Amino acid sequence: MSITNPVRIAVIGGGYWGKKVIREILDVGRTTGRVQLHAVVDNSPTMLAQCQQEFGPLDYRVDYQGLLSDPGLSGVHICTPNATHFEVASNFLRHGKNVLVEKPLTLNSKEAYRLVEIARENKKVLCVGHIHRFNNGVRELRQAINTGVLGELYYVRFGWTGFLPPQGYREVITDLAPHPFDICNYLLDMWPSKITCRGKGYRTKENEEVAFITAEHPSGLAAQVEVSWLDREKRRDVTVVGSKGMAYLDCSEQKGVLHASSSAQISITPSNTLREEVTHFVDCISSSLDSKPFANLSDGVLGARVVSVLEAARESLRQERTVRVEMPLAEEITAK
Repeated sequence: MSITNPVRIAVIGGGYWGKKVIREILDVGRTTGRVQLHAVVDNSPTMLAQCQQEFGPLDYRVDYQGLLSDPGLSGVHICTPNATHFEVASNFLRHGKNVLVEKPLTLNSKEAYRLVEIARENKKVLCVGHIHRFNNGVRELRQAINTGVLGELYYVRFGWTGFLPPQGYREVITDLAPHPFDICNYLLDMWPSKITCRGKGYRTKENEEVAFITAEHPSGLAAQVEVSWLDREKRRDVTVVGSKGMAYLDCSEQKGVLHASSSAQISITPSNTLREEVTHFVDCISSSLDSKPFANLSDGVLGARVVSVLEAARESLRQERTVRVEMPLAEEITAK
């Protein structure tokens, strides 16, 4: 797309994260001219009023139906509750719109892989909000691992914690674990084959507020993931331990330390991850419209596979045992 003909994106969902997305799209539009905020949709008039107060005059709507057949709309960034992701995303894809869905892609793997199929059937871009694919700290950690400086990798440990009041309609595994699982795949280039999960709700008995997950990989490497809404300390960190040393990364601050033959700070220029995610979505849409090949760094298949791992974690918790991760082979997905 040229600057005179920007990619027009609507944001579906104007809550906490939706507002951040709106802010970023407006800023990218102002500074590059490559994208334009087409509309903001939220079924809460109160939420739309808050958006209007912050962002000024825009096209605000309580319903997205009119956008499905809008010829001026290129794509949508979906920031609605998790349970609505499949319905909203599939509607837009079937109407020929490109889609970016916040994580998790859906709440079950059947719907997740179906979205991948729908996107392919309609030749549309499907991205998932795995924002740490655009985190320079995570990129530098992957590069350090690939140099072999840590030797044979033994295990990876994630802490994804922070304090939240009791949550009535969601649980901590689906809410927090997508990022650690996606980062783990990005660092290791493999998915786990077995999952063991234990979790508990202390203030709410019907949904988990803390969980401890062990993800076993075919190579023998294990990833330990702690997710919690009870911990007073907010952490978004990953530790990689190998035969020659270890590395630690604070994913929020994008600061890392390498302990190998000697200890050293990992040189990281922090990235604006949400801005890069928005720009990447625009790049994918522009390349697709111009029939140019493009590398979708956070495509629907990645999102669907993360959902498969989340599903295994929930099943392990339910059955109180280790379960295998059921995941289609690459050729089964690409054959669609």
